[in-house]
Amino acid sequence: MSRLHVKIIIAGVAVVVLALAFLLWEREAAEDLEHGAAVEEEPGRGVQSVVVVFADPSASRLVEEERRIEVPGDKAMRAKRILEELARGPEESGAVRTLPEGTEVRSVVFDDRGGAFVDFSRELVENHPGGSTGELLTIRSVVQTLARNFPEVEEVTFLVDGREVETIAGHIDATVPFSVEQYS
Repeated sequence: MSRLHVKIIIAGVAVVVLALAFLLWEREAAEDLEHGAAVEEEPGRGVQSVVVVFADPSASRLVEEERRIEVPGDKAMRAKRILEELARGPEESGAVRTLPEGTEVRSVVFDDRGGAFVDFSRELVENHPGGSTGELLTIRSVVQTLARNFPEVEEVTFLVDGREVETIAGHIDATVPFSVEQYS
């Protein structure tokens, strides 16, 4: 048998194996849909359920509030939109706002190492009521709101008007990123 015949046989076997693999994959996908298995998709544009994290009235724990909101397809714009919901404040009783009134979310940027950079308007520091507990709840609510909606986020850096700030209300060092694990 010549080398050409061997190559043709190997190519034929490879085509048959690929065709069988494709048919099996297609059959499994059809069975999954038939049995109601979930099809995972990257969240995109449209109305979605999101989680926004506030404080309870006693300032002793975080309280989640689920909302259905219109979000853009772009990840950074989606994060900005979700944090704007946090800035609006709670809709349900049993939760209190954690961002000072008038605070705007200017932008959110993600890096490829699990970091999120959130740029707030100056009202975050100028209108903050102060206190170490209030400052801690502000940080935790932002960090956990991002973590609940973007599981890949590992740390969050706060900026004000595009610049690093030393602290939000004088108690916690804001020059280093806030770890999701530490601020849960």
